[in-house]
Amino acid sequence: MIAFLVAVLIFWIRHSMSLNRRLIQNQNRYQQFFHDSPVAHIVIDKHHQIIEWNQTAEIIFGWKEEEAKGKDIIDFLVPEFDRTHVLSILQKASQEGLSLSKNYNFTHLNQEIFCEWRNRLLKGTDGEILCMAQDITASQKTLDDLEKRSNALESAGDAILYTNAKGFIEFANQSFFHLNLSDPNKIYGNHISTYLFGKEHNFSTFQAQFRTKKRWKGTVTKSIENTTKVLSVTIIPMYHHNRLMSYVANLHDITALSSHVDTLTYRTQYDYLTGALNRSTMRDRLSHAISRSKRNGDRIALYFIDLNDFKQTNDQFGHEIGDILLQSISKNLQSCLRNTDTICRYGGDEFIIIIEDVKGKMHLQTIRETIQTAIKEPIPIDSSITLYPSASIGMALYPDDALDEETLIRAADAAMYMVKKEKHLNEPEPIPSADNHNH
Repeated sequence: MIAFLVAVLIFWIRHSMSLNRRLIQNQNRYQQFFHDSPVAHIVIDKHHQIIEWNQTAEIIFGWKEEEAKGKDIIDFLVPEFDRTHVLSILQKASQEGLSLSKNYNFTHLNQEIFCEWRNRLLKGTDGEILCMAQDITASQKTLDDLEKRSNALESAGDAILYTNAKGFIEFANQSFFHLNLSDPNKIYGNHISTYLFGKEHNFSTFQAQFRTKKRWKGTVTKSIENTTKVLSVTIIPMYHHNRLMSYVANLHDITALSSHVDTLTYRTQYDYLTGALNRSTMRDRLSHAISRSKRNGDRIALYFIDLNDFKQTNDQFGHEIGDILLQSISKNLQSCLRNTDTICRYGGDEFIIIIEDVKGKMHLQTIRETIQTAIKEPIPIDSSITLYPSASIGMALYPDDALDEETLIRAADAAMYMVKKEKHLNEPEPIPSADNHNH
């Protein structure tokens, strides 16, 4: 019996020693996990006083364990403006066993950081809570920056959209939809090339430009429901570690500006009354024509036209009728000549026509007859007045008669005056340029 009791005692001692070793191992393992965890582990009692503080907590907050122990975690780590919130979070952990939060905290250097907390009630204790914290200041700043940029994109005055690496649209801001270019439900998934430029536009054209210029910039005209809009478009490729990630497009509605520029351009290039080119633009055209003629060896014909009896028409019928006469002649000339020919209102009742690539005498004669026919076209004003205009026409050739613009114009002008002088010699009395059935 004694031997049995001794055996049991020995077994119990050995078992106790084994349990103690396991307990010590578990405690060591716990301490290792507790201190080596990449997350701050802080144990607080039911009064929120710190009783354990691991090495990661020292790294994040800056205080040593001995400095932190015994401190109220709320007063110690939490800014005053966030303390009520944190108190409610810890109370929730005490009541429900778990609570989560994100809040501001102080460090040893009095710096403000932003942490994510997970608080768990420790079972078998007198209300102790394990508080686990991660410093997410950097990631939160990134999120805040992304949110700011997102808000900026949404509130931007210009329309902005971005695509994936293959050019398919993934996002468009509100300003884009305000352009009313398309049904909002049909934007996403469309290719940026197809949407902005049409199927015939090859996207590889843009990709080639991106490799050299890093961006594409141009003007796009879109027609939607009987409305035409002109857009200034900039497309930029976005890379991450030399890998193409997306394309970002900025669209600005320049319809009004484009219309204004077109109007200004028209006013600077064309005569406001007749729609023919003005003198300045004609000289520029003539200069370019002479440059081409020098290269190609072609001849240029310049016709100088002066309407006959124009002053008499103004005096007899008024300047409004005279304006109609000028407008009609300009229109008739433009309808009978080629688009490549230049028609200019040179002065009050004077026109200049420039013909390039003259083929020969027959060509020159045909052009003169065409001009005469257009000018002599009757112009009905109303039921009682029809104008029958005529003109004196002089012609000069480059390079036969002159080698520069001014000399060519003067030569054609002189030829016109010879024609007008001959007309006056043959017809000393002015011939009325209109039929007035009231007289």
